[in-house]
Amino acid sequence: MKYSFTILSSLICFNTHANVIQYFTGISYANPAELFKVKNNELIFGGTGFATNARFQGNQFNFNTFQYDTGTSYSKTVSILPYGRIAKRYNGNWVFAVDVTQPFHSNLNWGNNSFTRYAATQTYLTDVDISPRASYQFNPKWYAGAGLNFNFLKNNETNWALPSGPTTYANLVNRTSGFGLGFDVGLYHIINPTNFLGLTYYSSIKQQTRGTSIFQNNINTSLSFDFRMPATTILSYVHLFNEKWLTSLQLFYSEWDVNQYAIFRNTSAPPPLDQDFIFTMKFRKSLAFLAILRHQLFEKIGITGVAMVDDGPERDAYRTINFPADTQYFLGIAADYHPTPATTLELVYGYGFSNTRMNNHVTLGSQQLPFTTGKVRIYANVVDLKFKLQV
Repeated sequence: MKYSFTILSSLICFNTHANVIQYFTGISYANPAELFKVKNNELIFGGTGFATNARFQGNQFNFNTFQYDTGTSYSKTVSILPYGRIAKRYNGNWVFAVDVTQPFHSNLNWGNNSFTRYAATQTYLTDVDISPRASYQFNPKWYAGAGLNFNFLKNNETNWALPSGPTTYANLVNRTSGFGLGFDVGLYHIINPTNFLGLTYYSSIKQQTRGTSIFQNNINTSLSFDFRMPATTILSYVHLFNEKWLTSLQLFYSEWDVNQYAIFRNTSAPPPLDQDFIFTMKFRKSLAFLAILRHQLFEKIGITGVAMVDDGPERDAYRTINFPADTQYFLGIAADYHPTPATTLELVYGYGFSNTRMNNHVTLGSQQLPFTTGKVRIYANVVDLKFKLQV
């Protein structure tokens, strides 16, 4: 059982995938109840890197000509999301920790002069979540955990172009920051020496962001943009076949339907344009499924295969190039190395991709016209490196 438990402990939160702007990477969305695996003290630090390529090919309504432009737009970006944990066992029942993660992120840059500029130019989101948490052992088979989520947004940007004259345009930059508070709870049950079950819930977090909107020389410091980060429930199951093989299955249920509209108030849009913009999102609840198969290759080295599918919350009629993904797929392979019984080094490489269409509309007066229509292809190379020390 001791050898099997070592294998199990390496799967505290083995996730590397993104849904819209929600990232199940590193130790994000970890079950706080699983802190019981900490022996005395634990230190985790790591980072997830994404090289994301997105391509839109189709038609875009032009607000200067009131005609449709046809072409291809690209967004090619690189993101690095560091994360970490400090944990300490207080006694035989209690373990306390602080996690620092980045569960929400966006880095899309279609360019100020792309033909899709009236739909989007840049979409940036930098999110840091600081979570003090604790776990408690009821008995050798049942564990519970809970934590708070202090969520900080910094320089959240959603930008698009507006006409600045009959034949000219300029970028409308909407930059906001905010703070939100949420909580997470978890249960963990050791059914028997080969079967383990976990249940985790992360609450919705309301973000009331405030900032500055800039359009050429116009500046409005009263910009506001409010939205909710979705409540997410994770059901996990681990089965040990023997001392060398295990499988882990996880189901993620995210309540994105709390976001039906995106409303920007008090932008710097010039007259006669309205300074408030309302975008219909009509997000729905989403499901993602993760499957893992791990093999203990040698005494100190294990390898893992990862597969994930996420149906995404976007609806075809409202999908935009700000959040262009539909059903997403992820395939990955990982290796973990234990140079000593107290240290673990884990490396993950994965490839994520999505192919879909969009066919959204814009309302001009009393008339509804096609706005952005065409095909979207997204693919990303993902690398995650994590170091864990237990003493």
